Amino acid sequence: MTSSFAAAMIDARSSNARISLPHVLPADRAAAFATQVETLDGMGLGVAGFKVGAQGRSGEPSAAPLASGTVFRDHTRIVSTRTHPLWLEAEVAMVVGRDLPCDHGTPEEEVLAAMEGLAAAIEIVEPRILEWPNIPPLAAMADFQANGGAVISAVGCPATGVNVEDLTVTFEMGAVHVEVQGKNYPGQDMNRLPTWLVNHMAGWGPEMAARGLKKGDVIITGSWVGVIPAEAGETATVTVPGIGSVSVEIAAE
Repeated sequence: MTSSFAAAMIDARSSNARISLPHVLPADRAAAFATQVETLDGMGLGVAGFKVGAQGRSGEPSAAPLASGTVFRDHTRIVSTRTHPLWLEAEVAMVVGRDLPCDHGTPEEEVLAAMEGLAAAIEIVEPRILEWPNIPPLAAMADFQANGGAVISAVGCPATGVNVEDLTVTFEMGAVHVEVQGKNYPGQDMNRLPTWLVNHMAGWGPEMAARGLKKGDVIITGSWVGVIPAEAGETATVTVPGIGSVSVEIAAE
């Protein structure tokens, strides 16, 4: 049976509209994850990867599947308007190189070795709730952490042996120029995130646990620059030297 929150999310996605915060919220993380699965199932969508993020090395990660058809390579075009604004985040992605079963206790070395490598990424932020970002954390999680899609570059380097503090991420859009050194990446430890994901996929239920990670899945690992409003008429570009560059063209209609 589809929960009332999932039904509201399905309606919002199907009509490309934003809704007021539903009265009945997920009771806990398990219910929020179940809402994500119900929403995907209700819309007939598969999984193209995951977004995983955390504050620091010890913060509990938040996560959501990336819906099939919402992950693009190198460049994409979006529409951001006054009544339906979008936001962007600069991220580093990991691309899965081989199937990896969900198996609680899988070590980080094994997870990173299963990655094809790292890519530059832009997350497209598209909340379905009008009051976002001022909504309860469980509501945000049930709304896929406001994910609307992602664009990623080709893989630029292996995932193993990379020190996040050696990376630099640059976001450019019109007059906006933000450069963040790895020591200031809010997540601090990027490598623990796909490991957490593999070891916690049972949280989405038995079907997701049986699926595990699939070759080609994209894992985006949290914003380096915060959430930046998309400016119509501009092109946003994220560059990670040694890894790659991606862009999003922003239209008003």
